[in-house]
Amino acid sequence: MKNLLVALVLATSTVGWAQSLPFDFEAATTGMTGYDGATFSIVNNPSTTGNSSAKVAQIVKVNVADQWAGGKIVGVTSLDFSSASSSVLSMKFYTNEPVGTVVKVKLESPYTSEVDAVTTVSGGWETLLFDFGIPAPTGSVDLVIMPQPFTSGGGNTFYVDDIEQVAGIIATPRTDLPITFEQGTVPRHFFSFESATFTTIPNPDMSTDNSSAMVGKLVRHLGAPFGGSKITFTNNLDLANNPDITMMVWTSAPIGTNVTLKAEKPFWGEERTVQTTKTEEWELLSFNFTGAPTDMPTLTFLFDFIAGSTNVGDGSATSTFYFDNVKYSNIPLSTEEEDLFKHTQAYPNPSEDNWWITNLPSSTQEVAVYNVSGQLMDQFSVSGQENINIDATSYPSGIYFAKVSTADGQRVLKLERK
Repeated sequence: MKNLLVALVLATSTVGWAQSLPFDFEAATTGMTGYDGATFSIVNNPSTTGNSSAKVAQIVKVNVADQWAGGKIVGVTSLDFSSASSSVLSMKFYTNEPVGTVVKVKLESPYTSEVDAVTTVSGGWETLLFDFGIPAPTGSVDLVIMPQPFTSGGGNTFYVDDIEQVAGIIATPRTDLPITFEQGTVPRHFFSFESATFTTIPNPDMSTDNSSAMVGKLVRHLGAPFGGSKITFTNNLDLANNPDITMMVWTSAPIGTNVTLKAEKPFWGEERTVQTTKTEEWELLSFNFTGAPTDMPTLTFLFDFIAGSTNVGDGSATSTFYFDNVKYSNIPLSTEEEDLFKHTQAYPNPSEDNWWITNLPSSTQEVAVYNVSGQLMDQFSVSGQENINIDATSYPSGIYFAKVSTADGQRVLKLERK
């Protein structure tokens, strides 16, 4: 009987300790603790502009020597990101540290994943999103917030608020190479790590070397040398029959910068590294995987990195890399996604005042318009609409790109304003 009572007490304690997102810090929050000398406490909101909360959580990295200090909330039972309805962690964030500050979120006890976000504001509130769509971790109970990892402390102060899980989109996995960004492959197919961010943008240098409208963009922000992005296919890479993988690369980094592709499976990977021979021009790089294992479904992209490297990114132009048309060298680029968009078109084109984008796929989520410099001009949420109208009267004459994004792929349409 005594053992039974002890078990009941322990079970009751565990249930009482368990808690779930969201956290708004308007009252005492169980399980908050600082680590590596950092403090993690509830304080008055330093600025109600952009966040009307009275109370927020404050993390102070007290010690200079503790680069990885931060705060954690333990005993969180809702850290399950396996569903699209809750695959993204949303957090309001405030700091006076510079734009480009890296914020890392880790899921621990046990460790399952970590995701970085990068600030775009200094001295104001913004919402940071940590997308756990790929992979989809579940099973951790500790939420760790690590501001400015790999950076010395010494009083650096950060505020967080309104931590919650929000809906994301888990894209249908790609089956295999190739990777193009006109259709098929979208940012949600990639998982970025260690202070790297990945997105797709209009080609910054359309030329005879690469005339694609859209390309991938990876930025290495301040952090560990091992920073990049990876994509996992539903099939293993066919390295036995197609050992050579090529891709187009553009960067402002100097000639001789390392570019590494890594074929991976759990607990094993094979790297191939080549060096750039051009700067601020597109060039074709080739990676030979002869002799590599044939049961690896993941391809990881690492720039300015080689085993043993201590090079770290800084978010600048020389830490920014564009890539495109990743393929087996002896297989032409696929057109398998064309049927999805075969009826989608823009008219009138050229136009003096507006464009209609017609026959959108039923799964279309968004249409975004960019100028040739990659600047976002307009963004439209689409839900069940077959056609949308884009008012171009405020656009200067020139060339623009409309990116149509669906859950399974995207298409870029070239637009012209007279």
